[in-house]
Amino acid sequence: MSRFPIHTVDTAPSDSRAALEALRHEVGFLPNLAATMAESPTLIEGYTTLRKILGHSSFTPVERETIALSVSFENDCTYGMAAHSTFARMSGISEPALEALRIGGNPPDERLSALATYTRHVIATRGYSTAEATQGFLDAGFTPAQALGVIAVVAFTTIANYAHNLTGCAIDPPFQPKVWTSPASNRR
Repeated sequence: MSRFPIHTVDTAPSDSRAALEALRHEVGFLPNLAATMAESPTLIEGYTTLRKILGHSSFTPVERETIALSVSFENDCTYGMAAHSTFARMSGISEPALEALRIGGNPPDERLSALATYTRHVIATRGYSTAEATQGFLDAGFTPAQALGVIAVVAFTTIANYAHNLTGCAIDPPFQPKVWTSPASNRR
């Protein structure tokens, strides 16, 4: 048995139940990852609160998913890649853009390419972006506020990625069509 149970709304710690119920209502089902994260009321509340805030950001849904896919690839998270690939398609990302992101590359769209490149740069440098990298991001039509906003999406996605990488919970059936095999899987 796993050390990390996959809760239902009824079996979750009482302080996690409202966050789970809200997420189930928004997504249409209770994702295994959230149900596992619910073991820690602090984690699930932080995750769902940041998710709600990001829904009001200046990034489009496709842009948010571009960031999330870039982060999930860098964090080697199979769940994140499957879930965010599904959400990206639902948001209207092109198939060529999605496939490029799933192999760690850049989408053919210049703006999304700049966003993916900048996201990976922020991760690789731990936020110590070079002036050139930040200027390239701004030259692609993004704002200084969005440069900071990338950090919020990186943090949100990293929370989920690390939770999955720790718990290994099963990928939900709605995400199964976009299951992803990590190029680094032979290192595990």
